[in-house]
Amino acid sequence: MVFGKKETISTLDEVLESSWRQLHNGVQNFRDPFHQAILTTMDGRRPQVRIVILREFSERDRALVCHCDARGSKVPQIRDNPNVSWLFYHPEKWLQLRISGTASVHTDDEVAEAQWDQVRLHHRINYCAEIPPGSPTENPSSGLPGFLLEKAPKLFDIPEARKNFAAIVCRFDEMDWLLLKLTGHIRAKFSWKESRMDASWVIP
Repeated sequence: MVFGKKETISTLDEVLESSWRQLHNGVQNFRDPFHQAILTTMDGRRPQVRIVILREFSERDRALVCHCDARGSKVPQIRDNPNVSWLFYHPEKWLQLRISGTASVHTDDEVAEAQWDQVRLHHRINYCAEIPPGSPTENPSSGLPGFLLEKAPKLFDIPEARKNFAAIVCRFDEMDWLLLKLTGHIRAKFSWKESRMDASWVIP
């Protein structure tokens, strides 16, 4: 089968290798469609869906990483129920990737420090809001203190920003790969249990 314009895939191993390559592209290239993903968490019995940025991917650890405000709703949701799902879609390749696993939140450990070091200074402003995400306001507001909006990006590296930062690490054990085709969609499923992987073609 032809995948995109340059890649031909005919085995499950090639599906897996291509998926890893696409996820790495999503981390490295902010213009790649896989750079933005949909992350689903559970709030009790109600799913909560939002777009996040893929910050890191490791096929060895089967791990996906994104960042968030530690005061946001997804943090207690993950701590109450660590089961999460990610959805990636590439519109040019007509490729959908669904990944599921368990997530953990890191705020005051080596993982959080390593991820914080990768956050560019001008992006650290995202963690400087005075009130938590989701707080009601009378008028449209970013929640940022007025003095910050007038300062140079180098001043965004303030202690409050670090305190509000969290890294979410998802270690996944299921992946569903779907290639949409006018001549008939193609789908494959992968699951891992400890060091064992099961893979199969399935009907879309």
